[in-house]
Amino acid sequence: MAKTFSFSSTLASNFPSRTIPSRPSQLRQTNARGLLQLLQEHNPCSKADLVRYSGLSAPTVSSGIAHLEGLGLVEQMGDGESSGGRPPGLLRFNARHGYVAAADIGGTRVRMMLADLGGNVITQSSVMLGKDQKTPEGVCSLVVEGLKAMCRQSGTPLRKVLHMTVGAPGITNVDTGVVLSAPNLDNWNNVPLRDLMEREAGIPCLVDNDTNLAAVGEFWRGAARGVDNFIFIALGTGVGAGIFIHGRLLRGAHWSAGEIGYFGVSGKKRTAMRVRELGQLEQMIGGGGIEEEWQRLLQRSTSAPTVSATRTKELMAMKASQIFDLAAEGDRVAGEAVRYTSGILADAIADISLLLNPEVVVLGGGVGSHPELCRATDKLLQRHEFAQPTLRSSGLGTQAQLHGAVSVSLSAVEEQILD
Repeated sequence: MAKTFSFSSTLASNFPSRTIPSRPSQLRQTNARGLLQLLQEHNPCSKADLVRYSGLSAPTVSSGIAHLEGLGLVEQMGDGESSGGRPPGLLRFNARHGYVAAADIGGTRVRMMLADLGGNVITQSSVMLGKDQKTPEGVCSLVVEGLKAMCRQSGTPLRKVLHMTVGAPGITNVDTGVVLSAPNLDNWNNVPLRDLMEREAGIPCLVDNDTNLAAVGEFWRGAARGVDNFIFIALGTGVGAGIFIHGRLLRGAHWSAGEIGYFGVSGKKRTAMRVRELGQLEQMIGGGGIEEEWQRLLQRSTSAPTVSATRTKELMAMKASQIFDLAAEGDRVAGEAVRYTSGILADAIADISLLLNPEVVVLGGGVGSHPELCRATDKLLQRHEFAQPTLRSSGLGTQAQLHGAVSVSLSAVEEQILD
């Protein structure tokens, strides 16, 4: 049986530490958490198995399992195979007791995911943002519509969705659920997104920076699994980073840790950072910046006159990932666009590495995870003698944010149910 997700193991270190139990009820909750985790890891198993795995007494295990059954998290499966004596009664984690939802708000679309309490994906959706839907109210409505559609599609009662985590493309105060700034969206400054979402959806919500959630996703089940010190860098419409130090997500004193889109770029005059404006690095190697450079390169190219007007128009309209695809096919001009992007990106990674010395840097996002960009960037990093992290492409691609959001919601549901 494949190992299922454990509530307690995801982001326990990223939440306030719990006090040492001093009352019987607290001890019961601690035992219940431990038993639930063991049951998920060894699903299905017997009470005798849990006694052996946990080191707890048989009466304590029986009491804890009874508590979890009462909460609807554990089910009896009947008798298992006998080894000569009385067949053991088997237990299993009831992953369908409830569900969690994830939403990732991008500059051009909203992507969503519905998962059960085992972290198993039930269904997903993706909807383009219309021009009149980029406001906070428009996005909230779109997310709620998407949630309802996923429930209808999967036959999941909406009332069984216990929590939702939303990723926002900007600086976000996780404690208050306020998006302080999201320059790629319309009028997204000091937006009380958590309150808006909870009012629209009618379920508890948590809001975090989308790149932070992507880093959580990679830590949980992606390219950074088992790595305590790593940086996740997302390149798409925007540019940002999620930072894990000693297995903990670093958000900073005022929530702006990882906003590397505001990094300065070599050869460019440093400008004042404005929360309502794109940063210099993001202007240069965000999706729009890459496409602008590509268009300049095309106009300069001596081969341009030999290309038909129709083909030239097609080339000029290419998105960043398509340009990198063309580079992989050997196109010379597209190769220049890759070298342009990788040069700036490698400098940014070198600066980050000097400051934080991560073991791994994971490149993600619709643009950043492209193999051609990863190869070119890694080649440049290999020139250095130290502060040279291992470079990996995202293991989850554009779904990293959603998986991270699911894991955060699962931790929140644990608190809701067990506490």
